[in-house]
Amino acid sequence: MFLNLFFSKIVDFSKKNWWIYLILAICLVIVYITWNWSLIEIIIMFLANFLWNLFIMIMQDYYSSWNNKYWAINQILWVAIFTSISIYWYIFKSQSQYLLWQIMYILAALNTVSFFVLKKDLKILNEYTFIPINIILLLIFINYIPHENFHILQAIWFSFITTWLVSVKDIVRYWLNIIWIWVLTLWSLLWVVISYNLWNLDWIALWYFLLTWTVFIFYIKLLPSYLLKNNI
Repeated sequence: MFLNLFFSKIVDFSKKNWWIYLILAICLVIVYITWNWSLIEIIIMFLANFLWNLFIMIMQDYYSSWNNKYWAINQILWVAIFTSISIYWYIFKSQSQYLLWQIMYILAALNTVSFFVLKKDLKILNEYTFIPINIILLLIFINYIPHENFHILQAIWFSFITTWLVSVKDIVRYWLNIIWIWVLTLWSLLWVVISYNLWNLDWIALWYFLLTWTVFIFYIKLLPSYLLKNNI
């Protein structure tokens, strides 16, 4: 069941967003000619972001069908990929703000698996316990980890998102996910514009923008059904 949905989602994604592969091919040619980025790095990061966003969309499909077990599995998978990307950004780009908050994403995913798969309610993991933990992480980040001012905004945003992702309520998850994806899309676009104006286009940020934009469109298409849920 899971593999069938996974491959069907890849096919569906590719049909609706075929232009992403065209842009990828063009960008790879440009990179190959100019040699200002690593082709292997770009391809690996594209595939990682592709799978991460794909798992998010599959997870939302399971939301809609109330298949909580497979939803929990997909949450673990996309958190694992997101964590891997964050480790990469930390090691090769010295960006620590992504990695630090993976602690909270992992805890939220473990809470989901425990609640829906193992049928055990980890009551200690909830919105109220996440708030002080996020405050502690934020203080650690500001005082002990090298950063730039705009990274603090990212850290605060991560704190809000991870606090509410621990919720097991479907409507809450939807609204927070769509806000999360929207902010990711805008932030990636901003970095693409900044790097372009500096004559050093960040290709990885470009993949981030394109792929998260497609996921945002996916969530927007679900908006009418969730507005209806709110009115029930």
